[in-house]
Amino acid sequence: MAIDESLLESAASQNICSLRWYRWKHPTISLGYFQKNETEQKNDVWKDLSTVRRLSGGGAILHHHELTYSFTIPANHPLSKSLPDLYITIHKPLIDVLSAHHLKVEFRGVSITAETEPFLCFGRGDERDLVYHGHKILGSAQRRRRGAIVQHGSLLLLTSEYAPHFPGLLNQAEQTGLYQEEFLTQLAEECSQVIAKAINLPLKSQNLTDEELLLASHLEKDKYSQAAWNSRKK
Repeated sequence: MAIDESLLESAASQNICSLRWYRWKHPTISLGYFQKNETEQKNDVWKDLSTVRRLSGGGAILHHHELTYSFTIPANHPLSKSLPDLYITIHKPLIDVLSAHHLKVEFRGVSITAETEPFLCFGRGDERDLVYHGHKILGSAQRRRRGAIVQHGSLLLLTSEYAPHFPGLLNQAEQTGLYQEEFLTQLAEECSQVIAKAINLPLKSQNLTDEELLLASHLEKDKYSQAAWNSRKK
C-alpha cells in the first residue's frame, strides 16, 4: 500500500505512469479508504487476519489466491479525465488475455444496487466488473490526487477458505492446476503488454527510484503500519 501511494505521488508530481502486479504472502483484508473497520464483527473467521486500509475506495478485499494490480496515471493523460473510461480501458485487455488462455470472462454490463453495501468488494456489483458465468472475478477501485489517479484491482483466481462463497476463476473453469508461479508471472506480463498498448504508452520494466523507495518506507512506518490508520472509521 505504501509503494502504491508512492507511485501515485510520482504520477502527480512527475507525470509518471506505472503498472504494478503483486501477490500477498498471507491472507489479508484491505479496507476501502472510506470503509468502517468492521472486520471482526462481520466474520469470526477473519479476526486473526492482517488488515490494512487502502488509499483507493470501494469495499474490502480478502487478498489470498489472486493477483493484485495498481495502476497510476498522471493528470496530463487523457484517460485521467474519465474515471469510468479508465476502468474499461484496463479491464478490456484483461478480457483479451484471459480469453487467449480459454478463460472467457466478460463485463457484468449492469450495476447491482443494495440498501446496504456488502462489506466485501466481491459481494458488490458494478457494470464494469469482470465476471465468469455470472460470478465476479475482478473488481477495481480508484482514488484521485492532484488530478492523478491510482486504480487498484484484484483478480480472484482460486476460492479462499476465508470467503468460500466467492468462487475463483480457475475453480470455476476446472483449471486449478494453472495456479503456479510460472503461469501467474506469464499472465501479469501478458496483461502488462496489452494494457500498455491500450493506453498508448511504451512498456518499460523498471525498479522503484530511490525517492519512491524512501517515500514508501516513510509511509509504511508512519501510516500503513499504524493502527490509527487501519482501524479508524471514516
